Amino acid sequence: MRFFLLASAALVSFASVPAHSQSSTATRASEPQAGSAEISQADRSRLEVDVRYLADDALEGREAGTTGYALAAGYVAGQYAALGLQPSGNDGTYFQSVPMVSSQLKFGDRAGLTITDESGASVIQAGALGEDYFTFPKRGQTLAEIEGELVFVGYGFAADGYEQDDFAGIDLTGKIAVVLSGAPDTLNSEERAHFGSTLSERLSQRGAIGTISLFTPIDEERYTFEQIAGYFRSTFMAWAQPDGTVFSRAPGLKGSAFLNSALSQSLFEGQPASWEDILKYKSGERASLPSFDMGLTARIVGQSSVGTINSPNVVGMVPGTDPSVANQYIVVTAHLDHTGVTPTPEEGDDEINNGAMDNATGVASMLEAARLLRENPGRRPVVFVALTAEEKGLVGSDYFARNPTLGSGEMVANINLDMPILNYEFTDVIAFGAERSTLFPVVEAATASQGIALSPDPMPQEGLFTRSDQYSFVEQGVPAIFLVTGWANGGALAQADFVKNHYHQVSDEVSLINFEQLGRFTDVNYAIIRNVANMAEKPVWKAGDFFARTFGGEMEQ
Repeated sequence: MRFFLLASAALVSFASVPAHSQSSTATRASEPQAGSAEISQADRSRLEVDVRYLADDALEGREAGTTGYALAAGYVAGQYAALGLQPSGNDGTYFQSVPMVSSQLKFGDRAGLTITDESGASVIQAGALGEDYFTFPKRGQTLAEIEGELVFVGYGFAADGYEQDDFAGIDLTGKIAVVLSGAPDTLNSEERAHFGSTLSERLSQRGAIGTISLFTPIDEERYTFEQIAGYFRSTFMAWAQPDGTVFSRAPGLKGSAFLNSALSQSLFEGQPASWEDILKYKSGERASLPSFDMGLTARIVGQSSVGTINSPNVVGMVPGTDPSVANQYIVVTAHLDHTGVTPTPEEGDDEINNGAMDNATGVASMLEAARLLRENPGRRPVVFVALTAEEKGLVGSDYFARNPTLGSGEMVANINLDMPILNYEFTDVIAFGAERSTLFPVVEAATASQGIALSPDPMPQEGLFTRSDQYSFVEQGVPAIFLVTGWANGGALAQADFVKNHYHQVSDEVSLINFEQLGRFTDVNYAIIRNVANMAEKPVWKAGDFFARTFGGEMEQ
């Protein structure tokens, strides 16, 4: 899972949260049809075989674009064929080719950052490129050299229907925006996550040519600068358009920089807002901050090595039984990639991030649910997609959601499986996003049929609905859910332990997985898929839902 940034302490504090059914005002006009899945149909031995293959050292961590990932994709395609799924990729195959551009930051003599005042004097402390700050060009570019006046715009927030406008009275044309990460605390968590992730788009639309992102002690309460630095040192990927250029939501931004807390603080001496003001605003102690011209000029030079790769999504379909809804596709997704190999200085140390829990379990559950559905299909067709490059920023799901291999068909729902944590006996599940659409009643009925409670989001402050592959479909107006195991019956502590000690580490191994629990999770997953496929009416968003309004999704009347 690419964006699973949970605080273990927060998880532990909820260790005794009981399972309970999620209250809902969802309309029940779309009740499930007869024929819900029976308990304990998933074949535990098949699940174990799949997980063990996908998490084997021979696949070298399944990083997108590598030989190990290609082996994993071939395995999934072979399973689709053995199960009798229809090939639904490109040219009658199971593979949807995803052309990508990869880039790796370079920290040579040419790259760097200078910030000067009106007299030409430097205003930032000395720092080490690649350690204290980072500069980088636009994705897919080898070099960015930009220079512009600095404008502080806070969170860079503005949207229809909201009073706050961080761009009021500010001209960003040809300038470099100085920004905070995140979004205003006045928003609910999922809206905050959405607006935080779309900051670059807003800056580009208003004419900015670059950004300087600030890191504060408030940010460090959630993750360290070194954790972020590790991300910047990794390989970036983005999908390429037919002309070979990288798809970008923020085409106007040519280069950017990210500063540690000390360098960030040095920018605000003598400014209309002090560093203390910044910290109070970031922590919620202060309700607002002005945007202002800083009277400073920055020169950002970023360098990357750039290459091209091709890493496929793997797509198979179980046709539906009702011709009247044959063009309404349910899309079930699980990302196939993981983080590859992490070199260590000591010879003989384990360097392979096998990603057994993340996300061999999700792919195995998807394959077994496909087998069960093939034996007992629902009304609507169901497309199963093993996705590439989730760990690189939801790249494979974004490509499929924008370029579905479904002909004239319509994607009407997405069910995403990403890192179900299965190191304990779970008694509840969480279906992030279900309450936002008419999917909720059928999801609730499916979990009840398996004797499993459906619990509400236990940590809405994290905005997890926006942090995995389902969000690529949400952005295309498609109602979606993200299914994981819940916090009851010791789940909070078990999940905290995994996140702290094994997430994105070489210790995410098969030995952590309780395959009986993976079987139970798959039973729930299959029941949900079949109930959604059998809905009397097409799934739609609840009336007035934020994501439906934002992305133009169909809503209840």
